[in-house]
Amino acid sequence: MMIIYSDIISSRLIYTLNVIFKYVIGIDYELTNHQTDFETSFKHKINYSVKNIDNSLQIIPSNLLFQKGVVEQDIQVDWIDEIPFLFKTNGELPYDIFAATFYMITRYEEYLPFESDIHGRFSAENSLAFKNGFLKKPVVNLWVMFLQKKLLELSPNLCFPIKKISFLNTLDIDIAYAYKAKGIIRFWGGFAKAILKRNQEEIGLRKNYITSKKDPFDTYNFIEKHSENVNTQYFFLLGNRAEFDNNIHPSKRGLKKLILKLSQQHKIGIHPSYQSNQKPEKVAKEIKRLEKILGDKITISRQHFLKMSFPSTYENLINNGVKVDYTMGFASQVGFRAGICNVYPFYNLEKEAARPLWIVPFQVMDGTLNQYLKLNPEQGIQEIKSLIDEVNSVNGLFVSLWHNSSLSETDIWKGWRKVYKEMLTLMK
Repeated sequence: MMIIYSDIISSRLIYTLNVIFKYVIGIDYELTNHQTDFETSFKHKINYSVKNIDNSLQIIPSNLLFQKGVVEQDIQVDWIDEIPFLFKTNGELPYDIFAATFYMITRYEEYLPFESDIHGRFSAENSLAFKNGFLKKPVVNLWVMFLQKKLLELSPNLCFPIKKISFLNTLDIDIAYAYKAKGIIRFWGGFAKAILKRNQEEIGLRKNYITSKKDPFDTYNFIEKHSENVNTQYFFLLGNRAEFDNNIHPSKRGLKKLILKLSQQHKIGIHPSYQSNQKPEKVAKEIKRLEKILGDKITISRQHFLKMSFPSTYENLINNGVKVDYTMGFASQVGFRAGICNVYPFYNLEKEAARPLWIVPFQVMDGTLNQYLKLNPEQGIQEIKSLIDEVNSVNGLFVSLWHNSSLSETDIWKGWRKVYKEMLTLMK
């Protein structure tokens, strides 16, 4: 067990230590501001202060964990042995990795003013990690491993839990079926539009559906077959139809049947609509729709279009009974938005408090590889392999994000089923 000394005990410090020791390393710790108790303790010691205390690993604070509110931070990035470090101080461990961890996992920079993308999102390209070339590195986990190494140098008999990489496969169901369960009017209206636009592929798909009832977005048997023995979860969009919300209406029998079928073997979550970010009251309605279908409480979610504003989006989810959210990742770039590949709790910088919501970061999304980065399937496989290697190097959690429609082998998604299959093979 560890004992940590700090002159000041703040909610930020307690939160950061909980993440590092309890949720990443997997050990307990004691925090004290009584120097005598610290010095006389027989536990392994970290001295988080400017004081010189024997037989302890000193980390000199940068002051971020003792501040309140959000202010622009002047951050210099130094690279040592291919690891980027932030918040340089002095001492045996010359960087305040506690402050750096807090900065990354709270998404501190996303509370500051920023220029949003066309969907009102904080873009990956605006992040400190992308600008400094470490978005594809789980830096928090790497800092923790660096800390463990330093502690072992001081106390060679110290033991840490042995961990292994774990995997989670997730799918967002934005449009459950291309044609099925949508109704006659929507089907023939879409057919007429395809004819007017001379979209031969769409015309052919609709003709094929008329004769064979084969829906290109009905990829669920393929998903189930290849994701066997891999933990898989589904998130359903149940918002009213709008420009960016185009799923089948939740009253349709076909959609209800699909949700109930998948719920027999998988966790089902809500996929709050694009509209709900401007009208947060819609989240409650959408959750109730899904709860009515399943006859059970909904406690997991991921935002449609990954639309998220700090801290309002998370606070609204908490108010509606959500316990775990899976939105933490960027749309335009793969990698580690919060610099971490572990499940950890949300900290609200406006309330200055840890909140009752767990965050599950993901590292790669199908649309990022194909639509944003313009990679071909072979390049997509290599990108996924590289990310899995990064997660494996720190024994973290690898989380993927796919859509049923991306596995349709139509239009821009031709050839992408093999990417999904290869990813699942690597997971297994």
